[in-house]
Amino acid sequence: MLKNKKGFTLVELLAVIVILAIILAIAVPGISGIINSAKKGSFESDVKMIITGIEYSVLESSVDTSVTVPAVGDILANLDDYGADPTNYTAASITSMNPITVTITSASTSEFGAWTAVGATKSSVTATAP
Repeated sequence: MLKNKKGFTLVELLAVIVILAIILAIAVPGISGIINSAKKGSFESDVKMIITGIEYSVLESSVDTSVTVPAVGDILANLDDYGADPTNYTAASITSMNPITVTITSASTSEFGAWTAVGATKSSVTATAP
């Protein structure tokens, strides 16, 4: 009398493992590219938010004289005034006020990773890896 054995053979299990390894080898580079692209987009959005915050401060200073008008130069210490977390950045400066143009570099340890935007305006932000 023969008994029916239940379960998988070693060859079947190895075949499944090989198939999963092939799928992972294809998927992982694509996923890391998507993550990198999302971080870049997030950094570019944050730069636009900073520019909007600067514009708001300029408008607010025209109504309320106690508000300091942002000036051309280093703004790293004041980034929280413009809606950004200063700990995410290593450098930030206003390079022009008409139109508002900034140069910003994020820290490699930031939520975005290391990116730089040079000559960014509200309508045009291009991040590059430093």
